[in-house]
Amino acid sequence: MSQSSMNIFIKIQLYGIGALKAKIMRHLAPITIDKFLQKLPLVLRGRFSFKSKKYWTLPGVEIFKGLNESAISDLEKGDIVYNPKTDEILIILEDQNFPNKVNKMGEVVSDLSPILKARNGLSTKISQLQTVKSS
Repeated sequence: MSQSSMNIFIKIQLYGIGALKAKIMRHLAPITIDKFLQKLPLVLRGRFSFKSKKYWTLPGVEIFKGLNESAISDLEKGDIVYNPKTDEILIILEDQNFPNKVNKMGEVVSDLSPILKARNGLSTKISQLQTVKSS
């Protein structure tokens, strides 16, 4: 089975609050995801979108890869996306139409409620859990 058909599971640790489990699907944005995986483990300070809790953002990822051919602007709750315009990872907390297109990387597979307890500036660590071949 080729590496492009693999799912990569990650843990998103919100210090002092809890953790989320997510699935990164390499086939969605292979170049962006390869760059992202090279940076793991990654610790960044997260914050909510301005004046709302529509998404949790982790700015300053330093991936610097542009949009891929399957970039989207219609986002669903639980999506994990990379915004090349602002070089940040976003965890989407409610369905929305984003103002610009972004690269979808995967989705949160656990409950999102721990992230709603977070405060702006909270250290967030992303690390790889395991690799499981998809069928």
